[in-house]
Amino acid sequence: MSPEKLKVAVTGLGVSRNRFIPYWMAAPETELILLHDIDAGLAEELSKQFAVPSTTDFAEVLASAADILDVSTPNHVHVDQAVAAMEAGKHVYCQKPMAPTVRQCRTMIDAAHKTGKTLGMCMDRLSRPHAGDIREMVQGGFIGKVAQVRTRNAHRGAYHSPGPYGWRAKRENIGGGSFMQLAVHGINFVLWCLGEGVRSVTGYSKNLYCRHSIEGEDLTAAVGELESGALISMESGYSSVGNATEFYGTEGHILMTAGSVYLELARDFDGRVITYARPSCEDKTVRIDMSAIREASEPLVGETNQNRAFARAVLAGEAPPVPAEVGLRDVAIMQAVYRSAAEGRPVDVEELYAEA
Repeated sequence: MSPEKLKVAVTGLGVSRNRFIPYWMAAPETELILLHDIDAGLAEELSKQFAVPSTTDFAEVLASAADILDVSTPNHVHVDQAVAAMEAGKHVYCQKPMAPTVRQCRTMIDAAHKTGKTLGMCMDRLSRPHAGDIREMVQGGFIGKVAQVRTRNAHRGAYHSPGPYGWRAKRENIGGGSFMQLAVHGINFVLWCLGEGVRSVTGYSKNLYCRHSIEGEDLTAAVGELESGALISMESGYSSVGNATEFYGTEGHILMTAGSVYLELARDFDGRVITYARPSCEDKTVRIDMSAIREASEPLVGETNQNRAFARAVLAGEAPPVPAEVGLRDVAIMQAVYRSAAEGRPVDVEELYAEA
C-alpha cells in the first residue's frame, strides 16, 4: 500500500463529543477528512472546532475518499454502517461493544472476509501507556500464578437521568443494559492482560433503581471460569459508582482504582511507566498515585495511541491490535451472563458461538 497518509472519516460525534478525534489528528499515518452525525448542530460545531468538513448524510461518507471509517455511533447502528463501509471499500475501526448480538458481530466479520477489508475494535484502555506494564506483570509471573481477577465498571448516569437515558434507554439498542455498555471495558482489558478467554459464567442481573430511565439492567454481577481454571468476577452498574480492576495471584496482587495502583509483587519491576521496588518491611504493598503514572505516561501517549496502531496495521497489511474476533468474544461473554441470569443456570460461552 502507498506510504501516503490514510484518509479517515468518523461517524458518530456524541461519544463525549468524540474525544477520539484528536487521536486521528495526532497520528502521522492518518488524515482526518470528514465528520458525520445526524445531529446537524453537533456536526457543525465539531467541524469548526477541528477544521474538518462535516455532513449529516451517511451516503456522503460512503462516497468519500476515506480509507478508514471510525464507527462511533450507538451499538445497534454498528452492523449496518460497518458492512456498508466495507462494501464501499473502507476499513472499519469500531467502537465497543461491537454490536448488540453475537449474530450481528458474525455478520460484520463475514463482510470483512468477503471484502478483504480490515475490521478492528477500539478498546481505548489499551491506549493508556501503563496498560502494557500491567500486562507484563500479569503474564511475567510478577504476582505468581493468577488465581482470581475482578473487574467493576459503574456510574450513576441512568440513575440521575430524569427520563429515558437517550438511545441507551432501549434494551435492543444496547443489547442489554449496564453490563453490555460498561463491563465490556474491564472484561476486554483483563482478558488482554491474561491472554486467555472465559469458559463459562453464572450471573445475576436486575433493574433495581433505573426503571424510569432504561429497559435493560442497572446492576449485574457474574462469576466466570477462565480457560486456565482461575476465576473472574465481573460487575457493572448504572445506579452506583466506582471502578476497579484487580488481579490476585499466588505471590502478589495488582489493584487499580481511579486514583491509585496498589502493587504487591514477587520481585522488583521496572516498566516503561511503573516502577516497583519490593519493600523490606512485612507489608509488601506499594501505592502509586495515578497522577504520577499519568505524568510518566505523557511522552508515550502517541506511541500507544490505538487509533494510530490500527492505521499502522492497515498500512502493513497485518491484523489489527484488537481484531473483530475479540469484539465478538466479548459480546458472547456478556450475552452468556445475561442468559445465565435469565435462566438461572451456568452458561458455557460456546453456546453463544454455536448459535451465531
